[in-house]
Amino acid sequence: MRRRKIISFEYDFRPPETNRYGLTNEDLNRRWSNPNRVLHPVIYHAKGLMEYCSRVLHRPIHVFVDYHGHSRRKNVFLFGCSRSGSWSAADRDKPDQPAQYLMLPRLMQKTSPAFALPLCSFKVERNKESTARVAIWRQLGVARSYTMESSFCGCDQGPLAGLHLDTVHLRNVGRDFCQALAFLKDINDNWILDKSTNNQEDCCPLECVRKKSIRPKFIADESNEENTDDLSSTCDSEDSSSAD
Repeated sequence: MRRRKIISFEYDFRPPETNRYGLTNEDLNRRWSNPNRVLHPVIYHAKGLMEYCSRVLHRPIHVFVDYHGHSRRKNVFLFGCSRSGSWSAADRDKPDQPAQYLMLPRLMQKTSPAFALPLCSFKVERNKESTARVAIWRQLGVARSYTMESSFCGCDQGPLAGLHLDTVHLRNVGRDFCQALAFLKDINDNWILDKSTNNQEDCCPLECVRKKSIRPKFIADESNEENTDDLSSTCDSEDSSSAD
C-alpha cells in the first residue's frame, strides 16, 4: 500500500572512513544549508533532487527523515521543527500549524512499542540551522522534516524495556514508520488521518502530546529535575550526543 501511495528516496550519508566526518574533516551533518558540489557531493545532489521535485516538477516533499543514533537517551524519538519553538523572532511571528508536524509522531506512538512521544522535541535552535532537518524545513518548506533518533542504550518502556535495540528491532521501527505513513492521506497538500485505514481512531495531536507525562531522567538532568506538560519544552537541548 505504501509503495502505491508514496514515492520514497533513500540515501546513505555515512562517510566510509568515519562515523560523522568526511575526508575534508567537516561534520557532514552541518553542511545541509549550503553544501558544496565537490566537497559534499551526496548532500549536494540529494538536496538538488528534492529542490527539483518541489520547484520544477511541482511534486512537494511531504516527509523528510534523517535517521540517527543517540548515545544518551533511550527509546526511539523524533526531533521536528515548529515556528513557535524557533529561535528566530521572524518564525515566531508567523502562524504555527502544529497538526502538520505532530500527527506523524503521534501515529508512531500508536504503532511502535519502541517510540517515546514525550522525548520528542520541535525546537529550532540557532546552532542547528545547517542540519538536514532544519535546512529542509526552512529552505524547502517541508513542515514534516524530522530527525529520527534510535538509542544506542536500548529501551526503558513497554515490551522492550531493558533490551538493547538490535537490527531486528530497528527493522520493526522502520516497518512501524511505514505503517504510520500509510495511515495518512494527502488532500490538497494537507495530510490528515486516513480513517478508512484499519479503523484508526480520531487523533488530535496537539492535545495528545500536551497531556502530562513524566520526563525520563538522564545523566545531565540529575541537578535539574522537573516534569513538564508542554512537549515543546521537553528535551530542552538537543545535546551533542545527538548527531542532529
